[in-house]
Amino acid sequence: MRRLQNVFRDYDQAGLDAQYEQRTFVPHADAIIQRYLTASDAVRQRLGEPQTLRYGESEVEQLDLYGAGREKLVVFVHGGAWKRQGRRGQGFAAEPFVRAGAGYAALGFGLLPSITLPEMAGQVVRALDFLQDKFRPGRMVLIGHSSGAHLSACALTRLPYISAALLVSGVYDLLPVRLSARNDYVRLDERLEHEYSPIRHAAKIRCPVTVAWAEHEGAEFTRQSKEFSERLKAPSLVGKGLNHFEIIETLADPASPLGAAALKMLG
Repeated sequence: MRRLQNVFRDYDQAGLDAQYEQRTFVPHADAIIQRYLTASDAVRQRLGEPQTLRYGESEVEQLDLYGAGREKLVVFVHGGAWKRQGRRGQGFAAEPFVRAGAGYAALGFGLLPSITLPEMAGQVVRALDFLQDKFRPGRMVLIGHSSGAHLSACALTRLPYISAALLVSGVYDLLPVRLSARNDYVRLDERLEHEYSPIRHAAKIRCPVTVAWAEHEGAEFTRQSKEFSERLKAPSLVGKGLNHFEIIETLADPASPLGAAALKMLG
């Protein structure tokens, strides 16, 4: 029998592809994501519609800003494998921050493959620059989940004014992504892999970071999170009993470890 060749660490191609497809581990992921949408609708019923602001020229470059607070801002960058979800489904976590007197901004940005990864990362940076220039907050806390944690980490390597960051279930080294089936639409070459791998530029990150992941992540997402936390010498947080999609729901609960950590970052 012909032995399958490993393409990354101990993974053959099929094994690596499975590690970078979250639905391998959570086949009911779409049902959980629907909960984000339902919970976001409920938050808007309680808080009212957010202010929608345009931060760039394209139609997708808009953000939803919940609450009246501007001195402190929480900015949320959603996940979705760089190709799914949008800002309207990300209001679910707004309420505890608004009740604490902060504004909560859910970013909208283009998705792969309609734009490139550098364009997407650039949009996130542009949105953060817009919020910084417009409101000059005393504190800006950046929170990202999954591919949004990757985009947030990229932003941290480029921006000096973020006060603190919470990165949840992200990817921080793009080499295995480039070698996996996901690269069919992420379209990385070696140069982009290096430029957009935050772990390789960790020395440029200037603010305190907490790295979180779920207990029931796939092995690669767990490894990536642990290694990034170690590289940054950053505190870590593991969502006990949770999977990749469930952990971010707990951001809406101020009594949860994730929600409490984020609120503490507001100072």
